[in-house]
Amino acid sequence: MPTKRTLIFIALLFVISFLATFFMIRSNDHKECEIVIKKELDKNGIEVTKEEHVCKEKYSF
Repeated sequence: MPTKRTLIFIALLFVISFLATFFMIRSNDHKECEIVIKKELDKNGIEVTKEEHVCKEKYSF
């Protein structure tokens, strides 16, 4: 049977892992993201629209 100290260590490890996962999911909310639309002409003279996803996140996981 595991000792009391081992059980406390496992519980503490679980809580720290849960909090770290929660922080990553919560802080990665894409609030500062935007879609930039660029219109260009290709070599045949046809207008091409390009969409670019730009993010300025504080944390990137």
